Amino acid sequence: MVWCLTLLTTSAQPAGVRLDTLQVKHIDGQGVTHTGTIVCNHTITDDLREIFAELYRQRYPIERIRPISDYDNDDEQSMRANNTSCYCYRKVAGSKTLSKHARGLAIDINPLYNPCVRRRKDGTLYIQPSTARRYADRRASFPYKITEHDLCYRLFRQHGFVWGGHWRTVKDYQHFEK
Repeated sequence: MVWCLTLLTTSAQPAGVRLDTLQVKHIDGQGVTHTGTIVCNHTITDDLREIFAELYRQRYPIERIRPISDYDNDDEQSMRANNTSCYCYRKVAGSKTLSKHARGLAIDINPLYNPCVRRRKDGTLYIQPSTARRYADRRASFPYKITEHDLCYRLFRQHGFVWGGHWRTVKDYQHFEK
């Protein structure tokens, strides 16, 4: 937590970005209630508060919600743990462009079960997290899966978020951004 707050004053933080720390209740896949911490851009704090309150009321399963700093700021490690997170200072993979996560404007929900899938030029799949290959097949049935019929999907869309599962060249099933 301290790392995220300290980062606000460093040159690595994008100019004009103000982050909030939001505490939300959530239910895991075993029905146990937890309190999670989301670090996000202040412009989406109210959206996330409303979305996560409804997800909690409806007992929508989210395995864990912790800041990326709890995983040594390692996105892959966080995704492998099926950790839902928002702020993560990083660039879009393979580019020099800052990710929406670096501005706290994107959130990844249950990322292990909702991987980011790219088809390489040679036809092979690149999957993030690397341990999520079996969840890349979206025809299969498994827990925590986000689809267009899913409550999580509907709530984020109602609040004006774009879903990475709709992208053409990359399918980022965990990702919602504003």
